[in-house]
Amino acid sequence: MISRILVCAAVFLLVMHQAAIGAATKKVEKKMKDAIKVESKAQAKADDWNMDKDDLVNEIRDLQTRLTWLEYQEGKHKTYVQGIKDNIAELESKKLEARKLRENLEPYLDEVVARLENFIVVDMPFLPDERRQRLNFLYNTLNDYHLDLGEKLRRVFEALSVEATYGKMVTATDETLAIDGEDTEVTIFRLGRMAMYYQTLDKEKIGKWNPESEKW
Repeated sequence: MISRILVCAAVFLLVMHQAAIGAATKKVEKKMKDAIKVESKAQAKADDWNMDKDDLVNEIRDLQTRLTWLEYQEGKHKTYVQGIKDNIAELESKKLEARKLRENLEPYLDEVVARLENFIVVDMPFLPDERRQRLNFLYNTLNDYHLDLGEKLRRVFEALSVEATYGKMVTATDETLAIDGEDTEVTIFRLGRMAMYYQTLDKEKIGKWNPESEKW
């Protein structure tokens, strides 16, 4: 009887031991599965991070390249801007010089034409109508508000050049002079500005212009 009881007790203990071992095994398996899941998730996150990291590295490189280009463009832009500022400063300086030149040149041209008129008055009396017309033209030129200063200067220089040419010319013109109170047809010979002579057409009379008395 006791033997049967011991056998039954041994069988019970064996069954309970196997049951305990089975339960422990299931717990271990569950823990392993959970650990594998956690590891898989961690590996997936690591893989995602590696991909994101590569994307970030490429993006950073692109940004660095763009930054380098923008810095280069900024340097060029500063150079361009400085060049423009320098050009503006130079133009302003030239504008100021031009204004000063205009302020000084216009009165000077008025003075030159006035001196030319005085010179013609005391000069030998040749081509009076032509020279008077030229003076009137110069005065109209200087008083023309819309006319460019450069054109005014050109016309004045042209008139001075013509007057200078008169001093190198030798001419003979037929004119009418008042001689001994009578209008007489004569030929006037002009040797530049050195001397002027007249001779009547019948060659009976010859005369010379006296610059001191301003008479023939």
